[in-house]
Amino acid sequence: MARKAQMHTAALAQALAGDLIENGYDIDAIMRRCSFDATILEAQSPVVKFSDSLRFFELAAKLTKNDLMGLKMGMTHDIRHLGLVCYVGLASPNLAGFLANYGRYVKVINGLLNVDVSHLYDKGAFYWSYDVSPTLTRRQYVETTCASFLHTLRKNTHASLTPRLVRFHHNRSRHLEAFDAYFGGRVEFGAETDGIEFELSDLEIPLKTADRTLLKVLMSYADKVLEDMGQQMPDLIVEVERAIADQLATGAATLNNVAASIGMSPRTLSRKLAAEGTTFFQLLEELRKSLSKSYLRDSDLGLAEISFLMGYSGLSSFNDAFKRWTGNSPGQFRAT
Repeated sequence: MARKAQMHTAALAQALAGDLIENGYDIDAIMRRCSFDATILEAQSPVVKFSDSLRFFELAAKLTKNDLMGLKMGMTHDIRHLGLVCYVGLASPNLAGFLANYGRYVKVINGLLNVDVSHLYDKGAFYWSYDVSPTLTRRQYVETTCASFLHTLRKNTHASLTPRLVRFHHNRSRHLEAFDAYFGGRVEFGAETDGIEFELSDLEIPLKTADRTLLKVLMSYADKVLEDMGQQMPDLIVEVERAIADQLATGAATLNNVAASIGMSPRTLSRKLAAEGTTFFQLLEELRKSLSKSYLRDSDLGLAEISFLMGYSGLSSFNDAFKRWTGNSPGQFRAT
């Protein structure tokens, strides 16, 4: 079966590149660590690897020395430049219609983005996740998209629209007050998934852009696009990494358990990973290393808690592994 495409509509990366250049940053410095280049600025419908967009947003935050770059960008950019999926949403009659249709057609712009609207009408919930390696940092990108998503909804309903709850899967220990001020409701970091929950009464808020005739035309076209895209399978390594991450804290992230969770025998999984140039143990180690760094850098969790989340039996085992990976103890890494 075909693997899920790694490309996505890169309108946000294009907008970010334009913002950086407008503010005087050198184009070579911006693009040096990306596989795309300055031609993205001129593309009418830019498409790049999703992993490159995620890295670009993290790079931009470091380049500008602005940990709130993603949030600030999202507060002033709407998502209409994403194209079809947004316009289908905006032609819907109300907020519920926007959220439901956005979730239905989001694969048009990003085959790696999963939206869950199964609790939209009983909890006002709109959740999302990405079929990408847990080792890929996506904090700035997610904060941008979440803020711009709400900015667009406020612009097309009313400025006081306030979610009951905003959830971020990643951790953050600094500048929390900026998120509280912008979103208005409760904001959680380190949540099970990314998402926004609205009051049920808000779902009936009408959209200023509602157009039933246009909606019918756009939905027909979007259905055809999804049909042409077909059903694709996720990348094997990403699938294994996500399965490992799901089982780390329980201590169950073994080859046998992970293989069973994705419907393979351990022998078959090992053979397929070897064909990809890696092993189960290498993926487990790299994931633990990446997640440990993220927890130490972006959360206030204690070392014992992080050790547990990484599936170690004790803190000494975690300390030994971290020193092997980085040359420093977890405490030294956090202090730098």
